[in-house]
Amino acid sequence: MAEITYAHVVVKDRPEEGMLSKGEIQVILDKSSNPGIALPLEAKFWSREQLEMFVMSDGLIRPKGCSLLDERNMLNTNMSSDEVAHSLAQAAAWLADSDALLVGSGAGMGVDSGLGTFRGGHQGVWEGLQAVGLAYEEICDPRWFQEEPHLAWAFWHHCYTVYQDSTPHVGYSRIRELGERCPLGFFSFTSNIDSHWTTSGVSSDRVLEVHGAVRWLQCSKPCCPDVWKAPKDLGLTALPTHRVAGVLPTCPKCKAIARPNVQMFGGDAGFSKARRAAQFGKYDAWLKQLEARSDKDSLRVTCLEVGCGLTVPTVRRELEGILSKFPQARLIRINLENPGLSATLVTRGASLPMRAAPAIEELCQLANGSRASNPDSRFILWGRQGAMELEAPLGTKLGRLLRIAERNDEGIAVSFAGNAQACCNSGAEPQPLRLDDVVRRSSFMKTKVPGSAEFRLTATLDVEATFLDASGTMCGNAALKHRVVEVMEMLDDVNTRFAEPLYQRSVHACTDRQSIVRLVRSVQFEVLPKYGIEASDLGILYMTQMTNIVQRIPEVSEKAGKSMQLSRMDDAARLPSTPGPISALPPPPAAAPAARASAQSAPDNDSVRIELRAHADESSGDYFCTSVQAGSTIGDLRRQLVVELGWDDAAVSVAEFFLDPLVSPGAPMQDSDLPPRALLLRGAPLHKAPEIVQVTFANLPSEDGSDDSIDTVRLALPTDCCFVDVRSRLGDELGWDDRTRRAAKFLFKLEGGNYCCLRDQERIKSRRSIFVHGASLPRKGLSSQQQPSSPCSGAAPVSEAPRAEKRVPLGSAPPSAAPSEAEGTATI
Repeated sequence: MAEITYAHVVVKDRPEEGMLSKGEIQVILDKSSNPGIALPLEAKFWSREQLEMFVMSDGLIRPKGCSLLDERNMLNTNMSSDEVAHSLAQAAAWLADSDALLVGSGAGMGVDSGLGTFRGGHQGVWEGLQAVGLAYEEICDPRWFQEEPHLAWAFWHHCYTVYQDSTPHVGYSRIRELGERCPLGFFSFTSNIDSHWTTSGVSSDRVLEVHGAVRWLQCSKPCCPDVWKAPKDLGLTALPTHRVAGVLPTCPKCKAIARPNVQMFGGDAGFSKARRAAQFGKYDAWLKQLEARSDKDSLRVTCLEVGCGLTVPTVRRELEGILSKFPQARLIRINLENPGLSATLVTRGASLPMRAAPAIEELCQLANGSRASNPDSRFILWGRQGAMELEAPLGTKLGRLLRIAERNDEGIAVSFAGNAQACCNSGAEPQPLRLDDVVRRSSFMKTKVPGSAEFRLTATLDVEATFLDASGTMCGNAALKHRVVEVMEMLDDVNTRFAEPLYQRSVHACTDRQSIVRLVRSVQFEVLPKYGIEASDLGILYMTQMTNIVQRIPEVSEKAGKSMQLSRMDDAARLPSTPGPISALPPPPAAAPAARASAQSAPDNDSVRIELRAHADESSGDYFCTSVQAGSTIGDLRRQLVVELGWDDAAVSVAEFFLDPLVSPGAPMQDSDLPPRALLLRGAPLHKAPEIVQVTFANLPSEDGSDDSIDTVRLALPTDCCFVDVRSRLGDELGWDDRTRRAAKFLFKLEGGNYCCLRDQERIKSRRSIFVHGASLPRKGLSSQQQPSSPCSGAAPVSEAPRAEKRVPLGSAPPSAAPSEAEGTATI
């Protein structure tokens, strides 16, 4: 038996039959051109020929079943900065949308906490290793507790002290925060033995330390499977000989030397699996719950792997295996030195060649930024039995909403099938949603949050699900109950005022709908501020929406019906809109100038100003304001716009009025509805038909003023005609060729005597005199017989122009640069 002598320890090189000795392995390694070549742990069990082939081929030729992954068969091993940025964005989106999070961590996770790794660029566990001539795999052999216990404890006391004195970096708490937002929770699967996950605040029920932990001790024989927590101070002192002084920890039962409850190398048969088995039980139960779900195929399980190496691929294999169990699972690999993914995983994974803490921090910032861009909204889920009100970001999918509901702390059991659907009835037609569908923005309306003055976008969904309490009775959660109570109190307040004798006498004296609406509004304006809602038409709309959301509750429906009766709004539909129909009123007589000025300066207290904008489906972007009498309906507004905008029958029939989509979803309003102060219009114009005007075109005068007269052409054009059409029309009339048409420029003379150049997309508007530069006009005016029909929409026949216009002197200087008179016009 050969012995290798070192300065402070004698290591017996005891190779078993069929196993290469340390010296034999070193001789082969010395032949390699790559001094940093990594060997798998099982390399000592290879034959000499197998090891030589592996070393000399730099790992290309390897025995079957080699545990060391070949990075040459991986993708994403050499990424550009743009590729890394794209991976960061993709990974952050996966994290923000996770239903469950599994975190796998290796030694690289601890580097930013000041800990060394066992291999790679941050190698450095214990400086005594080199002094005693042992590799990390050798010192982590349980035999030293029998043969050299003071040497064994010198190494493990160092590890224990370093791990206990170090502080987990902020990445641990960032991941914990991400995991706590996942509806189905998270788990930490780690090969690290530093206990940093639990010391950073993660519950021990959510941590699996697959290789054990230094902070727990066991018997080194072992005499029993017991595991106990190590004291804060082991009472040991490191010596210069890389041993320890002091009383070594012992087993409380047999008094044998104790050892850390860590699975060591060398086939560690003495490792007590009791504590790890309990952790495995909780981890397996969590996974089995996910696998047993009816919506398993749509679960977004995100596997976040941080700092896991290739030599001991326990964590890598576990997380990669999760992707085969859940079709929608995704893998994020953070590893500065080994970020590669296999070809089968690259479409479902993201590689980040970064250190742990910076990568985690950037991922969290991006994920939180995604949440900030989609602020939390309210979702009211009406099930087949029971209901719940939730808070979640815009863009949340239906399946995630139901999983958030499952996580409630009120004892409500949520049940739904894997093919469950939902329907939002707030649009024009019900819109079915599947579990993987995002709740559409058109399904939201702006409503008040119960118990506060805050308003949030709210969506109401009918869901194929049940919400039952512990007794199996359908129920609602506290948030929804709070909403119901507030609506009922608000209805009670208005009903009390409607029932007062003064109101009843006043409302029964009303003979038209407008008068009833005024009385109802006065009561509502009195009640709304008490509930944090402004006393306005918009406030009344919010009140109506709050009531409609929960009106399927029988008590709310009863109070709302009572409100309609007491206020007499249920009779108002049968009454005329106003004392006299607007359309039948004769035009008012012309008033004196002073009277007109007085009337314009004094606002009508009984009128409501309405702002109309073109609907988002329209491209015009038009805007129009008008005023209607208080109590007027959408139908009254429609008839008024016929007069003000000159709508024809076709426009009247297709015009649709909509509320602001952030206040209410996109169903058009009915003619019997009361208009709010802001409306969107679709299907009809918000401007009057263009007027036909006479426009004179003249040659630009000469710069030296030698010609004191100009030649003109007069055309009849609509005021909304663009100059691109004017160019075509004038070219047709005067017989311009293509070159002349392109060269012709139209100018408008400003008050200061300068000229501005008019672009093709500009319109005639109020301009009546246009100068032409770059193309000549005839000395004689055009006759009406010479003028074909205009390409301009609505252009009228051109009246006969005089044969020769009077020569008009121009007392201005030649054209020079000047500010433009119209929008965006260029100057010359």
